[in-house]
Amino acid sequence: MKASGLTQSVVLKWLSAAFLVVSVSGCPNPMAVKDDVDSPFFDIRPGSQWILHQDVTIPSGRAHANFQHGQVTSGLDNYAVGCALDVRDLGPGTVTAGSFTIRRAESSTEWISHPNIMKFYRVIYLQSDTQPGVMRLTCHDWDGPLLGRDISVPEMREALGGIASFKFVQSS
Repeated sequence: MKASGLTQSVVLKWLSAAFLVVSVSGCPNPMAVKDDVDSPFFDIRPGSQWILHQDVTIPSGRAHANFQHGQVTSGLDNYAVGCALDVRDLGPGTVTAGSFTIRRAESSTEWISHPNIMKFYRVIYLQSDTQPGVMRLTCHDWDGPLLGRDISVPEMREALGGIASFKFVQSS
């Protein structure tokens, strides 16, 4: 009975010491990671804004415009982060410069070629009273399942360049 009490006491001391070390060692708070705009886990909150700084043409027969490396492109290199702005109607058409409210954002993955290639993407659902046909911005990248991760805001900014930007609602 005495040995059991001693063992419990030693275990509790070790657990307390381990907790103390982890607490003061600078291990990131999971909530802090969601508030860090540079983290791939940043929480894009509803009510944030996506601002389009220039008019963008939707090509004939398409329902999206592509952005990569700060340029509007006809297609995307799947192995670099690129974004597609989706609209409801087939082009030709124009999305005019303006501000869009972010209704929600989500990250996900899907297999492209099992077990080697996955698509990592973030979808940002947009709303505009003046341009109701603009639906969402989807940014994606292909990578290996062990190498890939959620698409970060800095990666989206690099893909969009000066064409568009974000204004985020701060956490409460």
